[in-house]
Amino acid sequence: MDILNELPEEKFNQVDDLLAFVSIYDDQARLEAYRQMLNACRDKLRGQVCLEAGAGAGVFSEWMARMGARKVYAVEVNPLLCRLARERLAHYPNVEVIQADIQNFKPLEPVDVLVHELFGQLLYDEDVLALENLPFQPKTMLPARARLACGCVPASRLVDTTVTPSVLQQLEGVLVSGLFDEEGLALTDTVLTWQPGAVQCSVEKDISHLSGELLYFGLEIWFNGRPICRAGECSNWSYVWTPRAGNRFALRFEPAGRGMQVRFAWLD
Repeated sequence: MDILNELPEEKFNQVDDLLAFVSIYDDQARLEAYRQMLNACRDKLRGQVCLEAGAGAGVFSEWMARMGARKVYAVEVNPLLCRLARERLAHYPNVEVIQADIQNFKPLEPVDVLVHELFGQLLYDEDVLALENLPFQPKTMLPARARLACGCVPASRLVDTTVTPSVLQQLEGVLVSGLFDEEGLALTDTVLTWQPGAVQCSVEKDISHLSGELLYFGLEIWFNGRPICRAGECSNWSYVWTPRAGNRFALRFEPAGRGMQVRFAWLD
């Protein structure tokens, strides 16, 4: 979904974020993965103070309230999404919708469980780093592990009459999400990982052992020692592609105005 008319920058950003959540909530595989994760943690939620960081329209907050949380903070910085969350959660007296940046929010009591979905398609390219600068310390964070992995495939497997070899030549050094509709690709080689307090924002990676002219990246979200959602299964996390131009690459993330700036380069 694209915004086609001219808007003030602040309004554009607010509506753009709202439309992003529409896409997120349309990803049924991802929603189901999170529902199962929360359901597996019912005992940790029941009677506890819970918080949804980047709450959007408050879907996870509603689930936690239904699962017996004593108090739920739905924290969302976007005023349009906060309005939707307040409409959704109006009938839950134990839920409080807060319009705030999660990095500036100070709850009135200790937070037992924080739930979030702040990952980008390249793991660090959206807002997950906000969890490293919280003014409070939740006892439990869900999910608490994710990784960005990669693989290579032969170009002949995917090129067609639209994305031709000539088109791919023009994309050298460019990371493109959703370039192909392939599903079920192996994510065997870890590129970067994330856990609370263990941030890895840059890497130099050797892929000389991989075969194929197309490099792809994919995100995996982990819970209880196994991936619960991944690129190629959850529609809103597509694979990210680039033509292979060497055996080593550098990938790093730097703070930007919104989210993170992605730097990518082939080293040889």
